[in-house]
Amino acid sequence: MFNLHGVVAVAGSRAMPANGSTLIIQISSELAARGSSFVVGCCSGADSALLSAVPGSIPPSMVRCLSAFNSKGEGAAPSSAVDQVFEFSRSGGSVEWLAGGVLSIYPWVRLANRTKQVINSANAGLLVFFSSPRSRGSILACRCAISRNLPVIAFPIGFSSSELPVLGRGYWAKNTDYKGYLWIKKQQDIFI
Repeated sequence: MFNLHGVVAVAGSRAMPANGSTLIIQISSELAARGSSFVVGCCSGADSALLSAVPGSIPPSMVRCLSAFNSKGEGAAPSSAVDQVFEFSRSGGSVEWLAGGVLSIYPWVRLANRTKQVINSANAGLLVFFSSPRSRGSILACRCAISRNLPVIAFPIGFSSSELPVLGRGYWAKNTDYKGYLWIKKQQDIFI
């Protein structure tokens, strides 16, 4: 099994089919059982799926949510999972409100800043769940993780792995542990 010891960032598309949400919860729960913790954003789709696993499958203490809106829901974007973030907070989960900047900043800028903070808060790697190969926020998360030399494991949901976005010089290699794909920048990265 691929081990991501430490804090794992979770990102993905904002529209997630049920089988994608199930996969997110399954993989995150397995990693949590091995001691990994998680940092996630505040949107519908992948973020919401992970937050919904708390407290049932994952203890609240193992997840940190970075929210682009405030504790009253002000500044939420149409893609924000306000109810899930509030429920996560009520369950004892840690939420950093306005993680992408103050309310006077445009919502899409706050969301991008928040995504960068999610990646900067991780030290073990990124699990990214794509329900579309053109998910801009997911691609941003991948590029930020690669710039920090964090492993990136992608899961294409509902499309072929050959359609995963190209993230620069490198390629996607099958990762048998979770039926995902590891981004390989150079040959030596295969052995991480």
